[in-house]
Amino acid sequence: MMTRIGLLAASLGVLAVGSLGACSKPRPPEPKYNVSLPVNEVMAHVVDPAAWAIWHSSGTVETLHGTESLVPTTDEGWLAAESGGAAIAEAGNDLMLPGRARDNHDWMKFARRLTEAGLAAKAAAEAKDGAKMYTTGAVVYQVCTDCHAKYLLPFVPPDLSWPKHPKLPDLPQGPWAKAKSKT
Repeated sequence: MMTRIGLLAASLGVLAVGSLGACSKPRPPEPKYNVSLPVNEVMAHVVDPAAWAIWHSSGTVETLHGTESLVPTTDEGWLAAESGGAAIAEAGNDLMLPGRARDNHDWMKFARRLTEAGLAAKAAAEAKDGAKMYTTGAVVYQVCTDCHAKYLLPFVPPDLSWPKHPKLPDLPQGPWAKAKSKT
């Protein structure tokens, strides 16, 4: 009888110690983010190339030969557009990291919108939908310009701005030159 009680007490003791040990395990440390790359370099090396991959995969462009579609016609082209969307989505997440976020209000809204637009562009590329690529590209553009209006343009030094009415150079040839030489 004593051995059964002793065995039961020992078992309960082991369970209690094991339970206490499980409760007192130290929590893993918070992840350390390396945000030493300045935001302007994140924009130049990640966001801009990804956005251009989307924009170069949608819509049309007017050339000397007429209107040309930018919609991809190869699997490689669609993959580049898809990668651009994925990179934009992840860049939005990256811009929300502690140490990158400028504030917890508008900056976070812009970053979330960038992620949503990137995921939409990625989905459009996966579906090989040129019309959706165009609309998602427009959303990416709008998010960028809205964010720049708040966080970039107010801080651009005045000496970097364009003159209001720059003087256009004289064209050496063409119809303007002919008209000018007759007068």
